[in-house]
Amino acid sequence: CEIADEVLWRKDGTSFPADMVATPARGARSARGEPSGTVVAFRDVTERKAIERRLQELNTELEQANRAKDEFLASMSHELRTPLNAVIGFTGTLLMKLPGPLTAEQERQLQIVQSSARHLLSLINDILDLAKVEAGKVELFPEPVSVRAVVDQVAASLAASADAKNLQLVTEAYAADDIVMSDRRALHQIVLNLADNAIKYTDSGSVRITVIQEKSGGRSALAIAVADTGIGISPEDQAHLFEAFEQLDHSNSRRFPGTGLGLYLSRKLALLLGAELAVSSERGKGSTFTLTLLR
Repeated sequence: CEIADEVLWRKDGTSFPADMVATPARGARSARGEPSGTVVAFRDVTERKAIERRLQELNTELEQANRAKDEFLASMSHELRTPLNAVIGFTGTLLMKLPGPLTAEQERQLQIVQSSARHLLSLINDILDLAKVEAGKVELFPEPVSVRAVVDQVAASLAASADAKNLQLVTEAYAADDIVMSDRRALHQIVLNLADNAIKYTDSGSVRITVIQEKSGGRSALAIAVADTGIGISPEDQAHLFEAFEQLDHSNSRRFPGTGLGLYLSRKLALLLGAELAVSSERGKGSTFTLTLLR
């Protein structure tokens, strides 16, 4: 047997932690021939104890750092978003020419300011959402949700982006009953991320969002499929598709800007909803991302 946390003393009066190990003595037998006798050995574990103490200290420091990070991000959520929303709002007012007419060059520059501010706000939202997910701070509020209504809202919000690239943005529903118990905000975020990515990586053709009723593991389910005619994804890249900060074709990082967090967050949110997120794609032939929601 082994007994830990013993304290032994040296001749010079100093102590050290030790483990005691007791084993039957070999060859020693009683008068009746049964094994008898015990060998006791002590092992100095000073170094191991020092390592354990250091690990505890590091864990404490890590917990304190995580708390500080959460507090910082909670503060930044307000401090960063508020001025950016003001920039976007006032730029929009100027572009509507409410204060007065604009020259063509002024309008062009204001559009650049507005576009850049929206892009920065999107990046900030991605990073703050990631911090919440990793910290387990995402609160879900399940309620009956119309999947078709969520899809229509996403399509409406991305219509301008699709039009700017001359893409067809189509929604279809083949489910008579499209109601699921889910968190509306999280579901909307997943579909928005998938559709936004589809538009970003498609230069011509269409993006189609389809709601389908199906079975999964013997249970009734609704599937939301986001299909595009874009650049597609090679099989080897699909293994890294849902990793954080991952953009598969780094040569396209300037052409397709972003943090690489959209799919990572979508997979995390899908898991929180008890849903499945899968991809089917071929390089040069487009991609289909399917979110399956169990009823």
